Amino acid sequence: MRGLTRAAKRASEMAFNAGGGAVNWFPGHMAAASRAIRDRLKLADLVIEVRDSRIPLSSANEDLQPVLSAKRRILALNKKDLANPNIMNRWLNHFESCKQDCISINAHSSTSVSQLLALAELKLKEAISKEPTLLIMVVGVPNVGKSALINSIHRIATSRFPVQDKIKRATVGPLPGVTQDIAGFKIATQPSIYVLDTPGVLVPCIPDMETGLKLGLTG
Repeated sequence: MRGLTRAAKRASEMAFNAGGGAVNWFPGHMAAASRAIRDRLKLADLVIEVRDSRIPLSSANEDLQPVLSAKRRILALNKKDLANPNIMNRWLNHFESCKQDCISINAHSSTSVSQLLALAELKLKEAISKEPTLLIMVVGVPNVGKSALINSIHRIATSRFPVQDKIKRATVGPLPGVTQDIAGFKIATQPSIYVLDTPGVLVPCIPDMETGLKLGLTG
């Protein structure tokens, strides 16, 4: 109940102005997380950018796109079970035409996440032969399912790789902002592969009412 009260307070603070213009809402922990994500992106061998398959453009963090576009990247359109399959396939074709690796997933489905891991392994094939340790970062705006994806990767990885280290689980919750720091998880050895789960970070300014409403309705 207390969490719902906090969420309602945040929602009121994000109210759109009467003219339907930009919304400015960027709490301190998001600003700090955004800086930390940018620093760690320099070290990432692969980035999995999680977006909501129902709103694949509105659920992108536009501030990070210049950095992400320069990295090995996979767009993971999550919550495909909630999306219109015909529209989602059109988005997949769109990203493919832009030469961007993209896959639709259900973060709670082992089959779906296994397909994502296979694509990640393919993208990392060259790096695996050169580096003893690899880093995968999972990024996205709040509540697109990043931590749920991390936990599914853990379950699959422990059955596929001889992982020796104790694996931690990411915290998952129905409200945005559950993950508030950057946590690392070892998922494989030979080579060692680490996955970083990052906090959901919005842009400092939501540009228009339509984007804000889409994020609010699907979050």
